[in-house]
Amino acid sequence: MSGSYWPQPWTGEDGGPRRWCNAEGQAGPGLKPGEELKVVAKKDAFASDMVIRREPGELFALRHTLPFGDPLAGEVEGWVEKLDPETLAVTASSPRVASGRYWPGGIAAHSNGDLHMVFGHSAHRLTPELEPLASRRLPVDRPYNSFVLLDGGELVTKDCDAPAGLAPSTVSVLDPETLESLAPELELPEPSIARLSSDGVTVIAVGTETIFRLIFDRDAGRLEIDQSWNPRYGPAPGRSYGWDPVVTDEHVFWMDQGRNSTDWSMVGTGEDSAPVRLWWARIDDPQALRSVEISGLPYGTESNPPAWDPVKQTVIAYDAGNAVLRAWRMKGDELEPLWRRDGFAHAGHLVLYPDTREVLAQDWQSPALLRQPTVRRLVRPSLRRLGHSARVRQLSRPIGTDNLVLLDLDTGSDKARVRVPSPSQAFLFPAPGFERDFYYQSMTTIARVAVR
Repeated sequence: MSGSYWPQPWTGEDGGPRRWCNAEGQAGPGLKPGEELKVVAKKDAFASDMVIRREPGELFALRHTLPFGDPLAGEVEGWVEKLDPETLAVTASSPRVASGRYWPGGIAAHSNGDLHMVFGHSAHRLTPELEPLASRRLPVDRPYNSFVLLDGGELVTKDCDAPAGLAPSTVSVLDPETLESLAPELELPEPSIARLSSDGVTVIAVGTETIFRLIFDRDAGRLEIDQSWNPRYGPAPGRSYGWDPVVTDEHVFWMDQGRNSTDWSMVGTGEDSAPVRLWWARIDDPQALRSVEISGLPYGTESNPPAWDPVKQTVIAYDAGNAVLRAWRMKGDELEPLWRRDGFAHAGHLVLYPDTREVLAQDWQSPALLRQPTVRRLVRPSLRRLGHSARVRQLSRPIGTDNLVLLDLDTGSDKARVRVPSPSQAFLFPAPGFERDFYYQSMTTIARVAVR
């Protein structure tokens, strides 16, 4: 793992700042004939962003309030919960903190033992028992979409003008103890909706048109854009901005078409007419920029990173708007098609197990009527209001259901699947469990799924 994270598996989102979505450091489930997946615990969690781990048995969830009506329009509060790893019962909670407007934030376990939380307009440092140690209002009055940790322990974070993508983003480097800035803030030349990624030394930021590599000079106390590496992937008619990058030893991968009108599902919500593309650029050659259509279907969209298997050089990407999940194998600088699943509505973050050649994904299923744009526009305002009721969420399964699916990493075929009682599709951050289990996470639900 790159970066100064607590030395256990999955102590930050996507398993680490390179965003391989790779459960490095623990064995995969290795599903055997006759075994299946079963939901063994479920927690109503309206609303949540992610689950991460620290020590064995220590499970944490980032939670927040949501305003009635448009979830991006009002003021919210954020907090962290410690959950029982088997029952998901809350065993500790941090204080709720005013956070300004909502956009998904992040938490991570630092190598110094503390937890850090960046949510809304503020950053916070907590003990493992979730007692506050430090807080800081960040420089820009917009939501900050999480952070990465460098090898030196610093937090690097930025604001996010989402979903509009009009105002340039400002990047800050924070001291992990005091949360004060260690360098003057750096304004990027473009907006950046995507989360930051890092190899522990440099930081990758996906702008709306350009990919930037940022370098922190500790001795000089300065954060700079590396002017020698700035692949430009846009704009083009019918295409919108890219999302979270994956940093391998030789390439950076990302997907475009990030603009959408997501409600309870991402299926059919793409707003720009072109197909969504998977892009990659060599780390040592910014001019070696390539891309491939994921589904080839119009109005594609996504909002997360692809995933990377370093063992067999496999990339997995998806078109959430058209329900297509696809994999390629990297040969030199080219991608060779490996497998494709049509009608597989994955939208969240993947979890890869290279040792057992398995990948954990989600597959949303819903009635065809509720995928019609006109019907969704009529239903959406009511569901936004009624969704604040736990009773309504419990009764809202007719709008659709999510499935947690364990796939063969090399063929894409199902090994096992189970329905998860969530009235919202999973868009955000799940986590591998501590044994042969997994933590499912959506905006409304956290569930534990185990091999039985």
